[in-house]
Amino acid sequence: MARQGRSLDKSEIESIVDLLRSTDLAIAAIAERMGCSRSVVVTINRKYQVRDYRGRRSTWYTSGTEGTDRRMTTRE
Repeated sequence: MARQGRSLDKSEIESIVDLLRSTDLAIAAIAERMGCSRSVVVTINRKYQVRDYRGRRSTWYTSGTEGTDRRMTTRE
């Protein structure tokens, strides 16, 4: 369950960024795993520009090595 009104420490933010970058977990699954709200994960994603959803909820692009985009799709 999400813990309301508590700020995340640096290691928790780094963990969220790592999950956004290296897994195909949905935002809700990352939030549940980290014990925070979906809006926190979305805010971190926007700040660090990890995933680009390009107007779609189930498909996103992550910046790959050598400047190439990698397309990901959620498994629901």
